Amino acid sequence: MKKIVFFFLTLCAINFSCTKQTKIPVSYSVTNNTQDSGVTDIYLPDTGTLDMTVLVKFLTGATNDTVGLTLSGLPANVTVTPNSYKALPTYSQDFIFTSVTAPLGTFPLTLTSSVSDEQSAIYRFNMIILPANSANIFSGNFTTHNACSSADYSYTVTCYTADTVNVMYINNFGGYGPEANAMIFFNPYTGTVTMPQQTIGNGVRLNGSGTYSQTTLTINYSAVITPGGVPDNCTATIVKP
Repeated sequence: MKKIVFFFLTLCAINFSCTKQTKIPVSYSVTNNTQDSGVTDIYLPDTGTLDMTVLVKFLTGATNDTVGLTLSGLPANVTVTPNSYKALPTYSQDFIFTSVTAPLGTFPLTLTSSVSDEQSAIYRFNMIILPANSANIFSGNFTTHNACSSADYSYTVTCYTADTVNVMYINNFGGYGPEANAMIFFNPYTGTVTMPQQTIGNGVRLNGSGTYSQTTLTINYSAVITPGGVPDNCTATIVKP
């Protein structure tokens, strides 16, 4: 009788070992932008807040593994709430950065994702801190270079701020003369500028957009001299000395 019981126990053990499945670790993606293209740089005004939404998307593998996120490397005078979070993917989490007179510049940050008993993944990106009123960066007189479909040339502009934060006027923009005053808007949360459609003087109508840093302002624009002019596509670049 004992031999029969042992035989059946042996069969059960063999059957269990044959059907036991190896756990497949969870596979997931992490992104902080709407293009779902990984973890990219973020922009923050020196005094203000920024909401960075991180999406952790389930791909394959175990469905009961939580994925943790941890942020590190913040510069002085910048805090984040929360600095860590974990949940079952797919999920999204908002990390709120708050700055109070933070130093200007580019600072490397690290976002670490982790799963229990698995190797962590590290995502490196930059926090770029710009003035809350970025128009102040380019207040003054500057040599500007234009690369246009018609010609390349340089000229001098005078940049001055408006009463509204992040709004700047550029006199003699495009080299169109002292009557030409172009208005642009700065966005310190994206490091970009927009030039709404406007007539700036001498019958010049234009619009465009671009990017900026603490030293360089680049505007891609299309201009036409009315009436009956042919559009000219240009890139205007101001580099602070």
